[in-house]
Amino acid sequence: MQVHLKMTKLCAVFIALVTLQACATSGPLLVARDQFRQGSPDDALQTLENAEVSNRDQLLLYLDQGLIAQASGKYTESKFAFERAMEIIEELDYVSVKDQTASIITSDWAARYPGETSEQLWVHTFQMLNYLLLNSPEGAAVEARRAAAFYDEHGDSLKNDIFTRTLMALSFETAGQPNGARVEYRKLANDFDLNPPPLLNKNESELVFVIASGFIDPKLPGDLFFGYDARIAFPYYAPSFQTVPQTTVRVNGKTSNIITANTALVEISQAALEARGKSVAVRQALRLAAKHNMADSISDQSEVAGTIAKVFLLAIEQADTRSWETLPAHMTLVRVPLKPGKHSISLDVSSSSNTSSSDLSRIFDVELAPGQRQFKLLRTGIPHQ
Repeated sequence: MQVHLKMTKLCAVFIALVTLQACATSGPLLVARDQFRQGSPDDALQTLENAEVSNRDQLLLYLDQGLIAQASGKYTESKFAFERAMEIIEELDYVSVKDQTASIITSDWAARYPGETSEQLWVHTFQMLNYLLLNSPEGAAVEARRAAAFYDEHGDSLKNDIFTRTLMALSFETAGQPNGARVEYRKLANDFDLNPPPLLNKNESELVFVIASGFIDPKLPGDLFFGYDARIAFPYYAPSFQTVPQTTVRVNGKTSNIITANTALVEISQAALEARGKSVAVRQALRLAAKHNMADSISDQSEVAGTIAKVFLLAIEQADTRSWETLPAHMTLVRVPLKPGKHSISLDVSSSSNTSSSDLSRIFDVELAPGQRQFKLLRTGIPHQ
């Protein structure tokens, strides 16, 4: 009777764990992401504002909130959301014993999501943009320094993010810190065999378009089976077939020579995920051993109960596919050199992906003072409201 009671309690616990993981990404996040994809960013922000999100997904809440607000032109609101995201990332640098214990007997879904290193970097990237769009270059330079420090720690997996690295240099330059800008331009030149661009002088001006295109491909679940009672689940990014957006700029009716820097975000995410592959494998091995020990202990009292335990422990092993899914597929920086004064700028962007395609055409009337640099952000691949 006592064994059957233990079996019943064990099954109830496992069923609860399976139920918990079945809705592991909090529902309001899924709703808001769909609203954003359908061209309703205000509805998405309202959903997130009123959302009751699991503690495990708090970081994703603020990441999505920050990016959707930025795409909507609400740069101050975006800035506050990313500030909160940075606080959570810092808190999660010290993983709690509770998180470790929960994930070691269930799966990585049970732990609070800390973000891939690529996602942690991009918080600084988009925060740089917020400050530049708010005409606060000093704040952008602060974020550029934080990003530079992050690169020093994780640079091997993130070094191909040419967009972020170019934006860091521009942030330093725009903030009147030419030495910092030269350092970053020199690093880019060395890594990509480029000629470092000259700094903007007082008799020139520049318009910088930042184009966020499409949506990043999501993480997918993968499985490896070692017999009927041993399974390892892992997340991965599939190869992406989303193409680099093509940009044409005309200044006062004439095609302009432009300088571009583009990053396919999924490629950086793949590198970041691969870089932590060893730690994922170690954690998986520890969890598999812990689950087998638990099942063996139950089998000592009841072979039937032990078999049931093994089945449930196998079922709750799921790959953690949480990710920052409101990210664009590509980030493209387009630098348009201009003479000081008034100009009519025509921008055409052609982009396509395996899920959506969009052609964007805009005309901007701008007036720039000598030595002035102006930033504009556009997002393609989302239906217009």
